[in-house]
Amino acid sequence: MNAPVILDRRRVLQGGGALIVSFSLGRAFAEEGAPAVAGPKRPGSLATAPYLDSWLRIDADGRITAFTGKAELGQGFKTAFQQIAAEQLDVPFEAIRVVTADTQLTANEGYTAGSHSMQDSGTAILNAAAQVRELLVAEAARRLGLAAESLKTDNGAVVDPDGRRITYGELVAADMLHVQAQAQSKLKDPATFKIMGHPVPRVDIPAKVTGGEAYVQDMRLAGMVHARVVRPPSCGAQLVECDGSAVEKLPGVVKVVRDGNFLAVVADKEFQAVKAMNALAAATKWKESPSLPKQDDLLNVITSLPSQGSTILNRSDPSVSGQKTIEAIYTRPYQSHGSIGHPAPWRISSKAR
Repeated sequence: MNAPVILDRRRVLQGGGALIVSFSLGRAFAEEGAPAVAGPKRPGSLATAPYLDSWLRIDADGRITAFTGKAELGQGFKTAFQQIAAEQLDVPFEAIRVVTADTQLTANEGYTAGSHSMQDSGTAILNAAAQVRELLVAEAARRLGLAAESLKTDNGAVVDPDGRRITYGELVAADMLHVQAQAQSKLKDPATFKIMGHPVPRVDIPAKVTGGEAYVQDMRLAGMVHARVVRPPSCGAQLVECDGSAVEKLPGVVKVVRDGNFLAVVADKEFQAVKAMNALAAATKWKESPSLPKQDDLLNVITSLPSQGSTILNRSDPSVSGQKTIEAIYTRPYQSHGSIGHPAPWRISSKAR
């Protein structure tokens, strides 16, 4: 996702009452074409999605939303991101809403894998929230005619030495948060943390134990239909024959989809799709050819593949001359670091029949 697509979120939200949503496509494209300014690298995913309002949104009524391009898959980071944003903005934990992996609203952070959610997205939210806090304080200082150093933030507001409060909702205006992040943020002192580093209930657990919407397969959208993919019998099999005419007449079936070797069926209800998939699989012929290595020869197959080596530790003492050289080769059985989770059913939403 390039910068203009990320910025489209402000256009989508413009009708929702947010005060940080004004911009034009012309401006967005102009910014995209502008030469990059050399400087220190921004932390985490701010390096690729640098605008603060790609990560945080404050509405006129004071509601705060944090955005992440990562998907909550049970890791618990949605709770952690809520803690991070609340801590750096000096608001209660419950005041933050976190939106995860929404291609219409969030920055494109690629895959959710490799333990990078906290490292990349969490770091971006941490620094973005700290910088947003500074912007709010600066705006309050301008309005009050006071030094920013004399102000503090508390419970969603900037407070002056006399106790006067200006809420975040009153402070945000126009494109105030549509600015690029700094390379370094003024983060809060960990000794002052009230939310980060303290236990809070996981926000994703209640739906999982009560049958709520916890995963994508729990969603029920208007006009949603269900699909099932007919899997080939072996790796590399070619689809040579498929008669889906009878399957298309089954109850609830919307369409049989074929694209090369890809075959699927779409139906109104999930179990209708399952039954249609089984019927379609029975009416399908594949051409198979051996493509996997022999299981008893995996050692030679794997060791003959292209590889890239790296030195972990190289330590020697030139004053010592060895009398013997010992060489050894160690092997272990092949183990695939593959997913153990059951893939979610393929579902699509469509009102067209």
